[in-house]
Amino acid sequence: MGRSYRLLLECAKVSGGPTELSGVALSSDPAGDRFVRIRIFDQTLGLSAALFRLPGKKSGQSVPPDLFDDLECQLNPLRPGSSIPFVAEYQKARSYRELARKPAHFLSASEIARFYLNNGSHLLDPRPRLELLRKALDSFSRSLVPKVVLLKLYFCFARDEGLPVRESWLSYLPQVLAEETRRALSRPVSEEGLDANRIEELVESIKLWMNAETELRVE
Repeated sequence: MGRSYRLLLECAKVSGGPTELSGVALSSDPAGDRFVRIRIFDQTLGLSAALFRLPGKKSGQSVPPDLFDDLECQLNPLRPGSSIPFVAEYQKARSYRELARKPAHFLSASEIARFYLNNGSHLLDPRPRLELLRKALDSFSRSLVPKVVLLKLYFCFARDEGLPVRESWLSYLPQVLAEETRRALSRPVSEEGLDANRIEELVESIKLWMNAETELRVE
């Protein structure tokens, strides 16, 4: 059980009332015939989980959140012997359903979701990482170059975690490429003009560096 799960348990035990989750839905998996298990990157707890009861035949019951939905969830108190709370109700602050019509952007958003699922349960301060995730999803929604968004997210995530990404990765790139990368990282995504093959090379390079030199895991 991860740190965020334990915190959620303690909050529910102490309060005895509903607990809130506020963040982005990263995955949704069946949990028996009547429920789905939703994993949310929450602004306070980081990676967290909740169970959602699937709608029955009666009308008026809500459907589960979509992937990448930005949610405000009210949770029922934990039942005795239960380790995951149930969603009592939720509201969508933002939906990214349009990404399903943009295959390249959807694939990159899914890669980021896996990255957060792999690395989101041990963060000291999840809130800035949530804002980084939201900015990436907004960029995908605006149809900005997905690989540029990936590059900036990986770099900023590693930097904000206190990892020496500038000193140990960026500084060891070939000089011309390093200078181009610094310019790319300092400009808005919409203004980036690096060659697509070069961007692909940089994304793969920083992923290799994170897997080899840090505790972060990238698929």
